[in-house]
Amino acid sequence: MFFKARKSRRLKSFRSNGVAVTQTELFEGRLLLSADVELETVLTGTGTGYAEVDYKADKDEQSLKLEIYNVAPTTYSVWVGPTKLDDITVDSSRILEVEYNSKAQKDSKRALPSGLTFSKGTEIRLVPPPSATVPTLKGNLGVKGEDSPFTSCVRLNIATAGGVVVESEYEAEAEGRKLEVTVWNLAAGSTHRLTIGGFVAAEEMKATSLGTARLRFSDRVRPGFEAFPKNFPAVVPGTALSLGTVASGNYVAMSLTPPDAPVSGSEVRIPLIGTGPLKGLIAWETSAAARQFKVEVWGGASGASIPVNIQPLNGASVQVGVIVLNSKGYGRLQFESTDANKQFPQSFPNLSFNTLFTVGTSLSGVYTTTSQSLTPDDRSAREAYQIDQTLNLSTVSTLYENHWGKGEKWMKDKAGNWYFITPDGSLYKQDSKTTVSGTRIAILSPAHHAKPELITEAKPTPVANSDDSLVRVTAAKLDRELNLTPGSSSTTNWGGIGEKWVRGNGKWYFITPDGTLTLWDGISGPRNSTAPKGTTIAKLDGRFHEDVTRLTEAEKKITETEKTFAARSLLNNTSHNTLQDGVDIKWVSAPGNTWYFVRPNDEVFLWDRRRVIAEKTGVKASGTLIAALTGAYANPSSLKTPPSKPPGTAAYVNVLDDLFVDLPDFN
Repeated sequence: MFFKARKSRRLKSFRSNGVAVTQTELFEGRLLLSADVELETVLTGTGTGYAEVDYKADKDEQSLKLEIYNVAPTTYSVWVGPTKLDDITVDSSRILEVEYNSKAQKDSKRALPSGLTFSKGTEIRLVPPPSATVPTLKGNLGVKGEDSPFTSCVRLNIATAGGVVVESEYEAEAEGRKLEVTVWNLAAGSTHRLTIGGFVAAEEMKATSLGTARLRFSDRVRPGFEAFPKNFPAVVPGTALSLGTVASGNYVAMSLTPPDAPVSGSEVRIPLIGTGPLKGLIAWETSAAARQFKVEVWGGASGASIPVNIQPLNGASVQVGVIVLNSKGYGRLQFESTDANKQFPQSFPNLSFNTLFTVGTSLSGVYTTTSQSLTPDDRSAREAYQIDQTLNLSTVSTLYENHWGKGEKWMKDKAGNWYFITPDGSLYKQDSKTTVSGTRIAILSPAHHAKPELITEAKPTPVANSDDSLVRVTAAKLDRELNLTPGSSSTTNWGGIGEKWVRGNGKWYFITPDGTLTLWDGISGPRNSTAPKGTTIAKLDGRFHEDVTRLTEAEKKITETEKTFAARSLLNNTSHNTLQDGVDIKWVSAPGNTWYFVRPNDEVFLWDRRRVIAEKTGVKASGTLIAALTGAYANPSSLKTPPSKPPGTAAYVNVLDDLFVDLPDFN
């Protein structure tokens, strides 16, 4: 993401009338990133208790969430750096969840004072009273997804012909390693020797009465985990695992791309594994308002009846319904709490980790910590938004699921063309009326097959691990210099690339779904059978395409602190010229014969040198508004005080420093 780069030093140039104009040269390598600040840490002490901390902030609000587990019951003081935030009490359950918000009454959350500072490295502590013999928990905030890079992240899934299922995940990062191995459908009470990469476990894994066995190692203290043995090897793609003579397989790499916040509540996708032609999946979604459970299968015999059973760990197996396959060998069982015709049966059990699902006699799956999230990854989400904005896709009520026997789901574009998506996330444009064939136009995540509305109702996503402050102030600079206004709705997608149009300084600009802002060349477009082209001005993100007022009103959206810094950065070489003051105006001069004036409402203007009209009540002048700076009229000399830099990256500060400079950076 980039700007056209210029050098990074201030120059002086003079117009023909001799007026000096300060110009800030664009610093090189401007990188526009876009997402809200997200920080996290885990608080630990000398015991087995711990707490997970998440902090989020945008320009409107801040939130802090603490999830506390297995700590001694007592009252703890919550400290943010040197400042005490609150006292919280953990009861005999040893678990507590607390949320704070800068908007104190929002959703009954506790107040988060505005004076607290959260940044990378800030220490968070849970401190017990001095009389309590329990440990303090503490940790330092880090950027979400950045502080602990994985050196290895692999998983393994085995489903044997005999019905044994093995799920395993291994992670190695800066904070330590973690391994989980879970096995289902073993013979009750049987024992099996586990071998991983030449390491042989000291104790055999023993199956419970329900045929389940588990082994968990961790370098960090975690409830339910043992410490890694000293001779445990590194686990990488290709490392072999065997469970006696029952099952064996090799670990494979697991994607490290973190998903953004869930689209709606908590969602998981559980693949159904089997050895026959029948295939399927389970999609389970919960939110504060509703829950939904769905089983889809395909590839079976027409008219076959397939029972669906759910067995929680250490619980009894419960049949929740029967799927009858249609003429295409497809069937679905679906429950929705908000639909009176699809209500959950009373016998439907609670779904928790290690719940076993059995579909018919050949398919099974397990809900584990490695179950795939239905939330699409960042790349797929951005691509889905661009596709929908360009094609304007919509679904039909039945999705014509599995119409050609490939588990596919169907949708149409604005021109009536048909598209289908297969269970692996491949999106095709249909090219035949008699078979499921077509041209693949995108590879999305399997989540987009499970929930096609992630395409047809796609929303733009910020770029993960990015600096939203930088993109906000850059948009403000674009808005200020180009005087942008939105084009009419009739111009949207005029060029057929899903673009939206804005007008500025008598020129047309368009922004595409990925957030690229382009100065139109005035020639290209449908009239010449081409897509619109031009000069790239800046690259923001998809949120500015979805709502162009984020760009055309961007200057209004930066904070007063940012405006003050930007203005003082420009004015710090000025001096108050008392001899020129009028009754309701005060004058400030800068090197090079540049003049500013301040009005009683503290608004500071760059004088345009066009006119000064003396009247009985004082002096009237015209110019360009810089900003309203508190106390500027009462004490104009304060304008020369160098500003304090706001916290943030150098790129962010440089854009602010350049915000009110007179010569434009953009053409």
